[in-house]
Amino acid sequence: MALRKYGVGDHNEYWKKRTSDGRIIERRLHRFLYDIITKTVSDGRNILDCGVGDGHVFRLCMEKYNVYGIELSDKAIKGYSFPVDNIRLHNLNDGIPEFRFKFDIIVLSNVLHWLDRPGAFLEEARHSLNDNGLLLIVIPNITNYHYRIGYLFGKFPPVSLSHKNFQTPEEAETMFRESGYHILKRSSPKRSMKARLWPTLFGTDIVYLLKSLHRARQ
Repeated sequence: MALRKYGVGDHNEYWKKRTSDGRIIERRLHRFLYDIITKTVSDGRNILDCGVGDGHVFRLCMEKYNVYGIELSDKAIKGYSFPVDNIRLHNLNDGIPEFRFKFDIIVLSNVLHWLDRPGAFLEEARHSLNDNGLLLIVIPNITNYHYRIGYLFGKFPPVSLSHKNFQTPEEAETMFRESGYHILKRSSPKRSMKARLWPTLFGTDIVYLLKSLHRARQ
C-alpha cells in the first residue's frame, strides 16, 4: 500500500494538474466569499487575497475594490484571464510582503493548511491590517459527518494530500483566539439549513470572519 505523503513539491505541476483535471472552475464558495466582502466593507477599499489560487475571488473583487494578491505558483498566475499587475509571486511561509498601505480585509481561502506555521502567520498578518481590518478565512472541515461515518468503518477521509497540516474546527478556532483574533462569524457556503445551523458538522468548507482583538505593534 502506498504511503500517504502530504504537501506539494512542485507548485507549478500542481496547478498544471488542477487545470487539466478541470478543478479551477468558479464554485459557490467564491461567490459566497465575495458576498461577505461586499456586505462587510464599502466599495473602493483595499483587499488582499493571500493565495490567489484559481483567481475567482480576486476577479470578483476587482469589480468594486482595490484588490491585491499573493500567489506561489507562476503557472497559476500565467493562467489568469484578468490583469495580474497587482499579484505578487511570493511564498506565504515567508510572511506577507510589505505594501504601501494596510488592508481592510485579508482573504485566506483554503490556504492556512498549506503553511508551515499557520499560527505564526496569523499573528504576523495583523501587521498588514488597518485598525478595523478583518480576516476572511476558509478551512476544509475534516469533522464533516461523512468523514465521521467513514471513520466508523475504517475509511480514511478523502482529504487533499496537498495539505501540510490539518485542524478540526475547534482546533482552528483555538488557534485564531491564541493569535489575537475574535470570531465574528462562522458559516458554511452550503445552502442546506442543517449546514447553516451546524457548519462544523454538515459543512464541507467552514468560513470564518475574524477581527483583531487589539492593534498589532507597528
